[in-house]
Amino acid sequence: MTKNTKTLWQSPWGYSESFLLAFGLLLIGFALEFTVGSASFGSLVFPQNLILGSVYILLIAMVYVLIRKKAIFKFLSGIPASIGAIAALSFLVVIMGVTSQTPMENRELVSRLGLNRLTSSIPFLIINFYLLFVLGMVVIQKLFPLKLKNWGFICSHLGLWITVFAAGLGSGDLQRLRMDLNENQIEGRAYDDKGNYMDLPLAIKLNDFKIEEFHPKLAVIDNTTGSLYEASKPSLIMIEDGLKCKLHDWEIIVDEFFVTSGRAGDRYYFLVDLGAAPAAKVRVITPAKDTISGWISCGSFNRPHESLKIDERFSVLMTVPEPKKFSSEVSIYTPDGQKQEQTLEVNKPFTVNGWKIYQLSYDEKMGIYSTKSIVEVVKDPWQIFVYIGVFMMMIGSVYMFWRGNKVKNEETLTGVSN
Repeated sequence: MTKNTKTLWQSPWGYSESFLLAFGLLLIGFALEFTVGSASFGSLVFPQNLILGSVYILLIAMVYVLIRKKAIFKFLSGIPASIGAIAALSFLVVIMGVTSQTPMENRELVSRLGLNRLTSSIPFLIINFYLLFVLGMVVIQKLFPLKLKNWGFICSHLGLWITVFAAGLGSGDLQRLRMDLNENQIEGRAYDDKGNYMDLPLAIKLNDFKIEEFHPKLAVIDNTTGSLYEASKPSLIMIEDGLKCKLHDWEIIVDEFFVTSGRAGDRYYFLVDLGAAPAAKVRVITPAKDTISGWISCGSFNRPHESLKIDERFSVLMTVPEPKKFSSEVSIYTPDGQKQEQTLEVNKPFTVNGWKIYQLSYDEKMGIYSTKSIVEVVKDPWQIFVYIGVFMMMIGSVYMFWRGNKVKNEETLTGVSN
């Protein structure tokens, strides 16, 4: 007795056809990217993206009406087509993870295929449209006829569709800009990652920039390479007054430590002045029990750093202090004449007129003496729809999990009673 084997592309289609179709679309996308260049999805802005989205939804509805009674609809609304589309998208995500998504020089093939800007490339655009089409067919297949028991499945899959749809269409309306704020100055312009400036419908005045730093750390540097000494691994120890520690092969004692200081003669003194830098007097005891003593300082924008030479190969130095916390006290002005006083902190954005304002950075060269604060202003009008989609996915998934356990328990009780 011989086993019947279905030939490729013979109805009904299955996983083989699904993967061939999805990755075939990828190949077409890369071919178009290579020959005609990128058609950035992110360049579509309101109202063009809204028009395109409406046309696409209408197209899905029209295709459903035309093919709902054909075998191709069963394939497009089935598991194999969904798995194939998700696999193709996952393939692009993996490439994105291993390829730097930045402009590359002397990498013509990578750039021409769009591998260094995948989210705005033609293959990414095609696969997203294909995934949305398949998800649309899956949702419609469960919608007609509508059954109450299917609402969890519909809610989760429709939520995924809305999330992908809104994130894609809304990428062109996303504005992520930076503002350089200087103390006691009002700034109403921001710039993008290419340095292009634009006027904002709000203005910000930096009243005061505050920063707290950790104490600097002790480190040993290799004089021949200029890099941190790695015996087994780099070692850094935070400096405290009276500290006694072992750093690699050397014992180090901190006799004096000033958070801010200035050098006068052969030593440092505590000093509160613009540019005053941390300094410490240390003793280094070598394995041969020799003692080397001297001052070290990380310096600042107007004071030189100073290290202590242990021998011809090694020196002990003080690292630049790392920021512990920094914030900006600002006044925010809006076109309606309103003024709001706020304190901007890292990961604590403030929202005004649809713009989110984030504390981002500062003048690192000036350190604690910085009078400049760098903030990020972000506007994403489609974000609410992404949140709605994610919320729908969560609700639908919880319901399906609950219903699955309920059905399982009912089947168990039925089996016991029988």
